[in-house]
Amino acid sequence: MALTKQDIENIQIDYGIVYVNYGETDDQKLLGPTRGGGEFVATATIRDIEYDGSKGKTKGMQVVDDITAQLNVTSLNASLESLKLALPYAKYDQLTETLTVDKDCLGIIPDEAYLKNITMFAKTVKGEYKKITLYNAMSENGLTFAAAPKAEGTIALNVYAHWDATDDTKNLFEIEDVERIQFE
Repeated sequence: MALTKQDIENIQIDYGIVYVNYGETDDQKLLGPTRGGGEFVATATIRDIEYDGSKGKTKGMQVVDDITAQLNVTSLNASLESLKLALPYAKYDQLTETLTVDKDCLGIIPDEAYLKNITMFAKTVKGEYKKITLYNAMSENGLTFAAAPKAEGTIALNVYAHWDATDDTKNLFEIEDVERIQFE
């Protein structure tokens, strides 16, 4: 079977470029140096409706109970601002250049801990991009920060998209084809 020109043009060929709050004029920024690109994962919890006489999975008898989306990125940026992405509940004081966690960090995570979005662009053979945007994004895996001789420190970010409890019309994530990365 021969490949079509469109098949070839849609092959993803390059690492992911990741932006925090892409398209937001007040706080859009490049995540910084990363290693290994990025990995987008979307999963759904599908429940089979069981009934007497069923022979197994049945078309029309399944329900989507839950959908999750995450972007996994390995960051090399050890700035406090970047480390705060891994600890969204922590307090970051730009004046004193400190990141702290105290008893006040316990409880409901405030709205400002969530990023408006995190967006990854992946280049295709055609020279265009797949744009993957996760909304109300927040890392939930914590922080492991290791210093090793003759090696760079890495920070694993597993950023999850979150539904908006006050506006059920908003998307969890979007995947688009775009010709270029727009810089606001």
